[in-house]
Amino acid sequence: MIRFVLICIIIGGFDLSVALSQVVYPTEPDTTKKETQVIEVKQDLPTAKTDIIHQHNGTIMYVDVKKIQMNDLFYSLPGETKVIKIDQRLVYKIEYKTGKIEILNEKPTEIREVGDYRKVKVTYDPKDIDGLIEVAQLEARADGSETRQTSLKTLERSAIIVLRRKAALINSDIILVTDKKTHVAFGEIPNIVLYAKAYSYK
Repeated sequence: MIRFVLICIIIGGFDLSVALSQVVYPTEPDTTKKETQVIEVKQDLPTAKTDIIHQHNGTIMYVDVKKIQMNDLFYSLPGETKVIKIDQRLVYKIEYKTGKIEILNEKPTEIREVGDYRKVKVTYDPKDIDGLIEVAQLEARADGSETRQTSLKTLERSAIIVLRRKAALINSDIILVTDKKTHVAFGEIPNIVLYAKAYSYK
């Protein structure tokens, strides 16, 4: 049983019953305070189907793959026509929009700079490249000088350097010189052309 008690005290002509009647004691929890809500915003993935490039460093790219040529992979961003090029040796695999999965590089590949051409080996013996992977066919030409006499041996060394530089650009480990053509005529500048195949150990 609930009893209501009204106390009226008149002090100095002021009726406290009026003042007390205006004090409200809430019986329900205060709902004026709202809890702060934390909303996690996630980046939207492309709604249209795209090709997915997975790089060895963990980068995932949603693109339209155009073609793979030598060590270059060409692609465009969804909805754009501009073609962008990256080194395909950075890519682990591609998930095509058709569902096909292509593994480009099982393991990360060391990408040499042009200055690393001195690490590229040169051989004239086909036995040295048994079991290796052919990367490309190369060609290099070296010309003599009008002002000084140049021997064919010097020209061949120059052509070898050109071959090694080209091989370093495609990450080749060794080149096999397969043929050479020399041009030596009286009164003309001598030249030599070397033909080679570039190989990789992996």
